[in-house]
Amino acid sequence: MNDKTINVTIFEEKYPSDDSPIATVRYTEYDHTRKRVERVNQVAYYDKEHFHSQVLEAVKYGLDVSICTQLSVTALQRALNRWTG
Repeated sequence: MNDKTINVTIFEEKYPSDDSPIATVRYTEYDHTRKRVERVNQVAYYDKEHFHSQVLEAVKYGLDVSICTQLSVTALQRALNRWTG
């Protein structure tokens, strides 16, 4: 893992439709040598376990993560603290 601060931001989707994903996540990867964004990927998740495992891997790898979800923001923050603590 890199020696940089990892930013995880969670936004609550207030009025999801029936066919909305449980979460849409943007992963930002940086080129630390050149100090710039290398790539941004956006993924829509419909499976909670897959969503959790992918976010955990991204945080472990050192990516910044921005989450928009209909899941409980408080519960996700607690889970992230467990995963990274």
